[in-house]
Amino acid sequence: MSGYQHLSKAGSRFLKQVENRPKHLVDHFKKFEEKSMPSFLVPSISRVEDSERFQSVREWKYMPGDRVVVTKGRWKGQVCVIQQLDKETNGFVLDENGPTKTVPVPKQFWSEGQNSHMVTFPMAVAQKDVKLVADIDDPKVPGAVKTVAVRDIVFRGSYYDDGYKKLMPLRCVSGQEDLVIPWPKPEAKPDGELATSGEVAREQTFWVSSIAQSPIPQGALLTIRNPKSKFRRGTLTARDIAKLVAPKMPLTKAKKAFIAEKEELAAGSKRKLSDQDKELIGSTVLEHLSKKL
Repeated sequence: MSGYQHLSKAGSRFLKQVENRPKHLVDHFKKFEEKSMPSFLVPSISRVEDSERFQSVREWKYMPGDRVVVTKGRWKGQVCVIQQLDKETNGFVLDENGPTKTVPVPKQFWSEGQNSHMVTFPMAVAQKDVKLVADIDDPKVPGAVKTVAVRDIVFRGSYYDDGYKKLMPLRCVSGQEDLVIPWPKPEAKPDGELATSGEVAREQTFWVSSIAQSPIPQGALLTIRNPKSKFRRGTLTARDIAKLVAPKMPLTKAKKAFIAEKEELAAGSKRKLSDQDKELIGSTVLEHLSKKL
């Protein structure tokens, strides 16, 4: 979505309508896109909607660095290495052993050092068209390993991976879950000029000296708390109170009549028992008890 949608609410609504295309027009838009876009920009497999894009590692199943074998098409049987994930198509971009296409590129799109109109691009491959390749122990030859294609994988449990710096699920072979296929090590990223080493970041440089006195000086509070913040108000306006207080539910006619009757009874004078009433009640109780005894 465009980065300028915050400038206009109308523009934001229009962009959302464009993205939320009706399902019966999705194929029509895809055909129009293929005809209108240059051939080198058209993906080899169909793009997916935002709601259908893979989000987690469990959905992707394979990561850059994994070896896979192509199971369909002209490159069937080729063992390749995944170079990157194509998030627009939920596909995988493979290395030079994978599917490629040679297409003409206009001169205005040439890169530095390019001297030909024809350029070879890697084609994304769908997840269903590749299988994971792994090395396992050969039961026939002790101490040797063999390379096999895994039909499918399942996830069991999780562990903290120091390479990915997060919890990763354990990949197991479907039907033989004692075989765990490790995740490939991600490509190491060089530290930036302002990066801090892990040893320095873990070193403790502050100790609490008092629980009664704030460790932050009074003059430094304004650098931490924004005094101009809209949430930092001394008083509440009527509009703020209306947002914080829940509205009262409207009463039905029957409820209103019941409340009015209750108030009328409460406003009336309370009846006092006379001596005759007390004697009548006493005689009635005595007569009732005499029959029971």
